[in-house]
Amino acid sequence: MIRKKIKVAILMGGISNEREVSLSTGKTVAKYLDPIKFSFKTYDTKKDLPKLFDDVLRKKIDVCFIALHGRGGEDGSVQGMLELLAIPYTGSGIIASAIGINKIVSKKLFEKEKILTPKFIVFQSDEIKLEGRTWNNILKKIKRKIGLPCVIKPTECGSSVGVTIIKSEKEIKKGIKTALKEDNKIIVDKYIDGKEITVGVLGNKRPIALPVIEIVPKKKFFDYQAKYDPKFCEEIVPARISAKITKKAQKIAQKVYRLIDCRGFGRVDMILNGKNIYILEINTIPGLTPNSLLPKAAQEAGISFSKLLEKIIKFALEK
Repeated sequence: MIRKKIKVAILMGGISNEREVSLSTGKTVAKYLDPIKFSFKTYDTKKDLPKLFDDVLRKKIDVCFIALHGRGGEDGSVQGMLELLAIPYTGSGIIASAIGINKIVSKKLFEKEKILTPKFIVFQSDEIKLEGRTWNNILKKIKRKIGLPCVIKPTECGSSVGVTIIKSEKEIKKGIKTALKEDNKIIVDKYIDGKEITVGVLGNKRPIALPVIEIVPKKKFFDYQAKYDPKFCEEIVPARISAKITKKAQKIAQKVYRLIDCRGFGRVDMILNGKNIYILEINTIPGLTPNSLLPKAAQEAGISFSKLLEKIIKFALEK
């Protein structure tokens, strides 16, 4: 008997500032899907939504593989649309996606659950003035509550877009301007000096943690270029940390994943400072490009790229 292929719609591209990464993720997913088990069509959500709606209504799609990053894909909006269309989709649901992309909400949840995260303060664009008394008050607040060095970042961007590490007072204004180009709310984090690690997680009700990856940027930090060009970063798996710290990092990653009710797959980024592990953020749709971290961790765990995609789709189809 010929087994019926699962019909997959790969949603990619989109409207965020991570569009190019999303296109790369979508193309990689298409390349590595097992052709014996799956058939697929690609849809750029910037222009192909009418086609997607039509194909869903005509029952040409069994599941949507969300290969989108940033706003309009990773923030719960596409997830809500697919819920209304009653079509299964990969990854986390509406609430987990919205919480995961919003660094303010997620960090407040981490604090409430006593999960270490760098100390932070928040500014809205309408309260920021870069001259005069208001600017002096902003500087005083940053120096008093956070100190230097610090990290300035937009609230809802991934791939380190708009992020600046600030080492001196004269750099603060430029860092704020950079972050405000991407968002109307910005975060100023305390800079934690340490080893950057990341833990991928797979599953629904009983998620498993993948091997820990150590990130060694060849630049000032793990910025957009370092994330997508292997010349600028070394990614070591398994990380050069003790078995005890490895287990601790994996347990924290699972706790964070469950806390915001993630599904399917995700990745938790951390800084190891001595014995302390600080959570930076959770990614509810980690990249699946040829240079991405999650596939490398899966490979170390004995899961090929094709098998990883199959698992993600099966998690999406679970009741």
